[in-house]
Amino acid sequence: MKNLYMTLLMAAAILAMNACAKNQVKEPVNVGANNAFVTASNKQLAKYPVTGFAYKSSAVPGQQWKMWARVATPVVKDILGKIPDGYVLEVRGHADASGPEQPEGDKPGNMNISRDRAQAVFKSLESAGIESRKITYKGVGSSELLTGYAPRSGQQRRVSFSIVPQ
Repeated sequence: MKNLYMTLLMAAAILAMNACAKNQVKEPVNVGANNAFVTASNKQLAKYPVTGFAYKSSAVPGQQWKMWARVATPVVKDILGKIPDGYVLEVRGHADASGPEQPEGDKPGNMNISRDRAQAVFKSLESAGIESRKITYKGVGSSELLTGYAPRSGQQRRVSFSIVPQ
């Protein structure tokens, strides 16, 4: 019995030394915590779309931008500073369902319009002092219409923000 006790005691000591060793294998990134952060951040960002774009226009609406910047800039900066590795803040441009998705004749196409909106807001963020390699932009055309609004309504013409995998 005494030998068993000593063997167990030595095994526990060896395990303790291995646990305290300097060359430990690091724990993988806590994916669950990242998912919780991304989910919470996306919920918060969803409250701050940039709206008021004119039909077929990518010009950032001045009055709406001023109000947005005053309220949302601190939120975006805070989230941007906490984005985990492997993720980016995506500035996502949207269009209403008027017109074709791709260019046709003299129509620029919703994909181009929405990309130009996202790029315009991206540049406005830079002008407001929000610059980071963790910000990207893209247009999604009319593929992500808001429920509760007509597909061709002005509310569909917006720019939203989302944390996405890089």
